[in-house]
Amino acid sequence: MRNRNGASPGLSPTEAVWGWGYWAFQLFLLPSILIAVSGVLPDPLSNSEINFLFFLINFLVVILIFHGFLGRSLRQVTAHPAYFCQAVILGLAAYFACAFLVEKCVRLLDPDFHNFNDASIAILGSGNYFLTALGTVVFVPLAEECFYRGLFFRHISGKSLWAAYLLSITVFAAIHIVGFIGVYSPLGILLSFLQYLPAGLCLAWSFQKSGTIFAPILIHTIINAYGIFHMR
Repeated sequence: MRNRNGASPGLSPTEAVWGWGYWAFQLFLLPSILIAVSGVLPDPLSNSEINFLFFLINFLVVILIFHGFLGRSLRQVTAHPAYFCQAVILGLAAYFACAFLVEKCVRLLDPDFHNFNDASIAILGSGNYFLTALGTVVFVPLAEECFYRGLFFRHISGKSLWAAYLLSITVFAAIHIVGFIGVYSPLGILLSFLQYLPAGLCLAWSFQKSGTIFAPILIHTIINAYGIFHMR
């Protein structure tokens, strides 16, 4: 993948192997492990605390695995600050514009629709707003961007840019709604899925445009901060 300011930092073979392995572990096993551990404690953790611990572990492990990639990406920011700022500003503007249009379409299909993932985060926030906000705004963006832009998009874009966009956007949207499949109606699942497509598209574009993972990390942080603030 190339952009106007040169080649973006890639992952080393070690980072890629550990990244793919940990991505699968945190998706399929880590939540169950945390719930099981909480269940044997004399004073079990609340859902908000388990959720926060999940975000914290991901944040720390991702930094451990991807510290080299993050360092190379940070040097890209300092070497080309104008491209970084431009990508963040345009990416944010594009996200809010696309999200507004998608929201209008969703409301036409179901005027009473509420995003299931947003509702679950709001419930967690009602249990412990500080932990939920800290996890969602500080820990989640770095971990998810290293996975879905640094790992998925960056790795696949060397073979096919279109495939990189398609897969990273689809997987990013899917991980936010997969836990609700079978619980809510197929239409509700589809509408929730559609609401995450603008973020996936604009985050991937900002990564390609800037050549640094810190552009989508910052955009993701602002989007999550905006969302968590409006849940109070």
